[in-house]
Amino acid sequence: MLDLNIYNHQKAIRLSPDQCKRLQLSGRQAVTEVLEFAKHDSNLGKIDEVEINFVDDETIADLHLQFMQIPGPTDVITFSHGEIHISVETARDQAQQYANDFDRELMLYIVHGLLHLAGYEDATERQSNEMDDIQSTILARVW
Repeated sequence: MLDLNIYNHQKAIRLSPDQCKRLQLSGRQAVTEVLEFAKHDSNLGKIDEVEINFVDDETIADLHLQFMQIPGPTDVITFSHGEIHISVETARDQAQQYANDFDRELMLYIVHGLLHLAGYEDATERQSNEMDDIQSTILARVW
């Protein structure tokens, strides 16, 4: 059975154990929801664990440059083997910019990463719109 675990590898923004627990429980529920939308032969169906790593902007910027050759921080980076890195600093900034709750923004990023594992891409406007629609549906169900 596929499991989802959260690891807080940053100190930039305090995340309480209760916050992490709630995100983990909702994330596990999101896995079930995302599996309903998974594309045939996606990576999500081939792994045993999804590892969510909360990191700071500096760490995600390093990953962004190393693996995607793009300088600067980003919100979410997903690796096909089930590792999802989420910048809590970017999440905080985006939550403020869009008047979103911080924890909800983190949950949005978890769902986004899961959808990448489920075979979705967001490189084109059409792909991004499709992913946004599915994200909204799943987020409404689990948060």
